[in-house]
Amino acid sequence: MTVATNARQALQKRLDYRFSDPRLLERALTHRSVSARHMERLEFLGDAVLGLSVAEYLHDHFSEADEGSLSRMRASLVCREGLLSVADTWQLGAAIEVGEGERDAGGIKSPSILANAVEAVIGAIFSDGGWEAARRVVLKAWQPMLARAGKADQRDAKTRLQELTQGRGWGLPAYQVTDLGAGHSPRFQALCSVQGRQIGIGRGDRKKAAEAAAAEQAWEKLNR
Repeated sequence: MTVATNARQALQKRLDYRFSDPRLLERALTHRSVSARHMERLEFLGDAVLGLSVAEYLHDHFSEADEGSLSRMRASLVCREGLLSVADTWQLGAAIEVGEGERDAGGIKSPSILANAVEAVIGAIFSDGGWEAARRVVLKAWQPMLARAGKADQRDAKTRLQELTQGRGWGLPAYQVTDLGAGHSPRFQALCSVQGRQIGIGRGDRKKAAEAAAAEQAWEKLNR
């Protein structure tokens, strides 16, 4: 067996889910730098399944929360940081097939690939075993975060950073986004500056995602 095959078998144990069609898991863990049959369609499906699973949980467990509060809680859970936390728990990096340029001695270079693969795996489980199977895996993986949902800071990264800088009299953060081109994954890179000094850098498949990642890094640096 290859390293990737062993890693995928171990992953199924961590998921507590065995695929009837292993080809779905293989596709969910294949990056576009390797094959035309890559994870992105399953990622699209998994994003929707994840969002609905979390929304249903919040709706059922926070009966007094209004729509705005529920939306903010969901956003704080269905986010890059949450996906990366799950990718780490699942030890996903070893199971993903990427081109040589996407991996180094430290593992997968781009956090976005790991985050996208989590959604793709969820989409693959939904395709293989249906709604209940996918929902069960999502709730198990997100349970530590769901348990803190009512206490979490529900502000998005850019809002948190803006309130911090304005509160300290530093004015508004500035963002400079670069489109690296369709051949790059992730495609966009954002630089976040405060008072003319670069504080954060982030990458994402969308401009907003890149800016959010840069804001998150800047916020963490300024709060150390």
